[in-house]
Amino acid sequence: MLEKLLKLGRKDPKKIIGLMSGTSADGIDACLVELSGNGTNTKINILAFETYPYDEETRNSVLDACDPKTSTVDKVCQLNFFLGKLFADAVKSIAKKAQIRLVDIDLIGSHGHTIRHLPNPSARQAVNADAVSQRIGSTLQIGEPSIIAQETGISTVADFRPRDMAAGGQGAPLVSYVDYLLFRDTKEDRALQNIGGIASLSFLPSNCTTGEIVAFDTGPGNMIIDRITEHITNNRLHFDEGGKLAATGIVNEALLSSLLSHPFLKKTPPKTTGREEFGTLFADKFYKDALHAGTKEIDILATVTAFTAYTIADSYRQWIFPASSLSEIIISGGGCRNATLLEFLAKRFSHSVKLSSSGDFGIDTGVKEALAFAILANETISGNANNVPHATGAKEAVVMGKIIP
Repeated sequence: MLEKLLKLGRKDPKKIIGLMSGTSADGIDACLVELSGNGTNTKINILAFETYPYDEETRNSVLDACDPKTSTVDKVCQLNFFLGKLFADAVKSIAKKAQIRLVDIDLIGSHGHTIRHLPNPSARQAVNADAVSQRIGSTLQIGEPSIIAQETGISTVADFRPRDMAAGGQGAPLVSYVDYLLFRDTKEDRALQNIGGIASLSFLPSNCTTGEIVAFDTGPGNMIIDRITEHITNNRLHFDEGGKLAATGIVNEALLSSLLSHPFLKKTPPKTTGREEFGTLFADKFYKDALHAGTKEIDILATVTAFTAYTIADSYRQWIFPASSLSEIIISGGGCRNATLLEFLAKRFSHSVKLSSSGDFGIDTGVKEALAFAILANETISGNANNVPHATGAKEAVVMGKIIP
């Protein structure tokens, strides 16, 4: 078995499938890529990409499992194996789409789905609230990799976050290492902005080393927007397609100001966030309070859309612009399809920064995170450290990912 893994690490090029289920819980992204080299010599050729949506029952099960009020140990346990099967099905489907046999695929890299991420637990969240020593960071991703490997017959690397957290890091952002491999430039400062359920940035100074990368979560991405859309459409829609609904509303400046007072936004990086801070509980309370204050539903949606744009732009003002003359931000993720969000974002930057997309660099805006986990898996199997300690806060560079041969 060891010889098999060593041989796999030496193979070049490799065909690898990356799998990702994001905080929006809308489905599984699968990317099949032919990958040569490793580290800074990495070269990619994307062969196929697809999103396999969750049906309504599965999506609700995932969201219930993420909510402490509705989750149970049994639900998480069963969903772990069920999602593993769905991830394996996604592998089979993307291979079929690309007309490549499973036996010709070398490796799978799976992020799984994050059920809970507590990098800085409060006393209330601690196992023993009276013992400071128990307030340790923790994280849980499900989508059992043993099922993926067994169902497909392909070696699988998964569960990347825990090793970084074991080294004292936040366990995120993980994609910043991949951003460095793919987008670094010898002459220009570059920033990568992903807008998924949560929004995150990677700042790459010109000719930088990994020790100079700045990366952190900027705050909510589509998460609150999606939940408010569900409210105002009576659950008929799960997201505001193209931002068309928000475009008909008016931003309530008083409500926006209250949102911008959230303590996460003032935290100094490294920092990460998720449904624990900006999920259903947060969105539902804001919606209820805004209605009680007499705000129109459509204006609530416009306001939370502006909130995402403002938190992104203000993150650059606080942590990036003071030390950089950054002129371009490369955007990826589902937020790229929300024209209203992008319009708010462009206005917030006041034309001082060019907003482009990863598609302009040959990587479709929806593919980047699934691709990232294919690349991270390749780094794992090559024996390369694949976290960015300066970004996550880890004490040292480590090899993330558990390998299921």
